Amino acid sequence: MRRNIVALAAALLLVAACGRSYNTTGMNLEQVEELADEAFRESDFRGASRLYTELMFMYPGSSQIDYYLYQLGRSEAGSKYWADALFYFDRVEREYSRSQWSDDCAYQSAMVWWSQRQDFRKDLTPVLNCRAELEDFFLQYPGSSLMGDAEALMLAVNGHLARRALFIGQFYARRNKHDASLLYLLEALNDYGETDCMAEVLISLGDLYNEKDNDYTARDYYRRAMNECELSEEQAIELQSKLDEL
Repeated sequence: MRRNIVALAAALLLVAACGRSYNTTGMNLEQVEELADEAFRESDFRGASRLYTELMFMYPGSSQIDYYLYQLGRSEAGSKYWADALFYFDRVEREYSRSQWSDDCAYQSAMVWWSQRQDFRKDLTPVLNCRAELEDFFLQYPGSSLMGDAEALMLAVNGHLARRALFIGQFYARRNKHDASLLYLLEALNDYGETDCMAEVLISLGDLYNEKDNDYTARDYYRRAMNECELSEEQAIELQSKLDEL
């Protein structure tokens, strides 16, 4: 009995690893398209990728080639085959620039890079590439229905970069490297717009100028943090204490 259970479990694991088997023999174009879309909806990205590839080779003259490429990119991204996903999205933008999916592909390319981001203290390459893709998106597709999503993603990107700059600024401040600290803290403040770490940046700038005995500038940054940012109760109490001391 135990041996049978082990065999069944192994078989189920094999099916899960290989995905569902699709037989398209005797199907017409519309039926294969429906099957491919169904596989994608069910998150069977490997199966969807195979089916969209089959559609491209079996029906090279189809008016839906741009859609197949788009879905191939999404399927590869779902499987975390990032380079393949970027390849397909780029093909749509280059070869089918007037496609209804071209803006989707540009946005999805940015999402592929964003999905590869690491902790803000590590390599920034994926985040910087995401930002570059978004800047191209804003330039190429100003009327896109995805504009709101792209703007929200850019806010997240800028928040990530601002937190990185804040981290480095605080690192140098702890080592009394005031000029280097100021450089990164001002980057965090001025280069990335409104971010969720704005209060920490302003307070850190106030602390830096306080260390340099520049009470006027320190007070200015503390007051900005108090007036412009949503502070936690702990931050508000600590900040008021610092203002009272100046």
